[in-house]
Amino acid sequence: MSAPIPNLARAIRTVLTADADRAAARVGFVRRRRKISGAAFIQTLVFGWIEDPRAPVDALAARCPVPGVTPQAFHKRFTPAATEFVREVLLRAVGQLVAAQPIAVPLLQRFAGVYVEDSTVVALPDTLRDTFPGCGGNTPSAGLAAIKAHVRWELTTGRITGMAFQPGRQPDGRFNATDDPLPAGALRLADLGYFDFGVLTRLSAAGVFWISRLPPNAVAAVGDERPSEVWRLLRQWSGDLLDLRVTAGNETRIGCRLLAFRCPPGVAARRREQSAERQRKKGRVVSERLRVLCEWTVFATNLPADRFTPEQVWVLYRLRWQVELLLKLWRSHGGFGQSHGRLGHRVLCEVYAKLLAMVVRHWLLLTGGGPLARMNPVRAAREARRFALAVADALPCARRLRRVLRSLRDTLALLRPRHRRRKRPSALELLFEPQTPS
Repeated sequence: MSAPIPNLARAIRTVLTADADRAAARVGFVRRRRKISGAAFIQTLVFGWIEDPRAPVDALAARCPVPGVTPQAFHKRFTPAATEFVREVLLRAVGQLVAAQPIAVPLLQRFAGVYVEDSTVVALPDTLRDTFPGCGGNTPSAGLAAIKAHVRWELTTGRITGMAFQPGRQPDGRFNATDDPLPAGALRLADLGYFDFGVLTRLSAAGVFWISRLPPNAVAAVGDERPSEVWRLLRQWSGDLLDLRVTAGNETRIGCRLLAFRCPPGVAARRREQSAERQRKKGRVVSERLRVLCEWTVFATNLPADRFTPEQVWVLYRLRWQVELLLKLWRSHGGFGQSHGRLGHRVLCEVYAKLLAMVVRHWLLLTGGGPLARMNPVRAAREARRFALAVADALPCARRLRRVLRSLRDTLALLRPRHRRRKRPSALELLFEPQTPS
């Protein structure tokens, strides 16, 4: 169930032509008639980096739709105004209604959309440390300056519905997901870094469903009992599954459903080894709390027990991993986070431009269906790269662009689907055949 070709062609042409030129004039990137217009600049970056994610700017200048542009002239266009210009076009693109037709999956049809959220961090030159302070340290994404990009993705249609930026030092939990409200009846999935009782309370009040992992020090009360740490409750539990209605939290308290699955012995042993290694690096020993929690996978959710079994909750939460795979694909096959530049505004402009390139490439892949189409994402990304320059050349003519997009759709339809895992089914496989987690 692919994205409608006319809608996709209209969105690509609108964002990369008219919207780009208006944004360029609004932020001062283009103050008078120039050889390199806002649309020409943005098209060169987007399609050049889709076709070759690691191409230097000199190579991009040779692909510019404006003849006679030298690499030196193109380099000079990377100014602070260019950074703001590309960022505005990126956010305009995210606001476009580009989506595939949802595949009929009974479990997901109970929701008004399944929204997954995650973030990724990119190191920036130290000159930007006042605007985007990093965490320090020696890791590539934790220098003196870093930018964190938050992405919200609707899984049933494949539409990227939100993107926001903050300093790399700022924790995910500080990102207020309720600033852009989700529709009532939707399901929100996010990792533990986004856990916040206040946000979950507001989501519940708005009629939004959610599933979340619990932090190790979480407390909960069963009925009229006094609140206690969840790990103490698990230590006394003899069964392999816990499913209770509790009141969780201290200062902010929320009624929710506490679900816990006992891990297989091999998984628990591996978790204990990993926990011991982390504590050893910090000069600590593994506490009893960590030893107990290594034996369990614990969730909190507001999904009602009479409508969703524990196994279904497990399958739904595993879908959160899809957004991490999306960001990993952007980094490994899209060049996101890599730059040949050294100046702050040059690198930051490339961060925004490559994100825009990944959004446009994501639109192209929607011609083959949404995230649930079981299409091999790596092979599909390679085909999108192969069609990038053809799409760029066809951009001035709507009819020709639609013809190129239909050709891409037919090519993606011929790709072999993802390999089915028999011993450990993937989340997408479990989605169609929910089963007890192993």
